[in-house]
Amino acid sequence: MFKSRERAWSPYVAGVAIGLLVIPAMVLADTVVDPSLGFSTLVNGLLAPVLPETLRTAPSATLMNDSGAWWQVTLLVSILFGALISASTTHSRHNAPSPIWAKVLGTPSLRMRAATGFAGGFLMLLGASLAGGGLMGHGLSGMAQLAADSTIVLAAMVAGGLTAGRLLRRL
Repeated sequence: MFKSRERAWSPYVAGVAIGLLVIPAMVLADTVVDPSLGFSTLVNGLLAPVLPETLRTAPSATLMNDSGAWWQVTLLVSILFGALISASTTHSRHNAPSPIWAKVLGTPSLRMRAATGFAGGFLMLLGASLAGGGLMGHGLSGMAQLAADSTIVLAAMVAGGLTAGRLLRRL
């Protein structure tokens, strides 16, 4: 397997590679690149036997019949394996958690870190649902199409990220 001498991949090469993924996704799969659709599709698929009537009338019901949305579930798994490959080839894989967790949370507890991570992930998915897509959906697919709503959402995400970064630096 390819072993990199660098500590990280070039953001330019990685960005171009990810950007080139948008073209076949839109042409071959007739869909946009948006992993938040994959989460919605996966949850709908798991809840369909339990809540069939509720999901049939839900706005996300069309996702269940859309093969492009199931492709997004594959994308989620691919992102996880890609992150593992990236960490392995650049020798940047860490077994111990970052010490910033203990500083921010006030405790090194794994349970607290897991609960905080789960809550943060839930809020991100909620925000992606309210915004009609997440960072990859609006940032890659939406901006590639020059969609006005994607420009607004992306600007709001950048502003939120900068604000969160400033707040965290004060800790």
